[in-house]
Amino acid sequence: MRLLLDENLPVSLARLLTESASWEVVHVRALGMKSAPDAAVLSRAAEEGRVLVSADTDFGTLLAMTGAALP
Repeated sequence: MRLLLDENLPVSLARLLTESASWEVVHVRALGMKSAPDAAVLSRAAEEGRVLVSADTDFGTLLAMTGAALP
């Protein structure tokens, strides 16, 4: 499983999921994307084939507005 964690989730969660579930998890802060616009985070997840995990409900709106099916 390839995940991208948004900045509203703790960095420690990325480490936990990587170590306990052997998933490939990266946090936006590790990519230098702290405070990046939602559209940029969404685009990065799509480019890297990652599932975006966030507590921010704006991403659903962005997907609906663009008609995107992923990530």
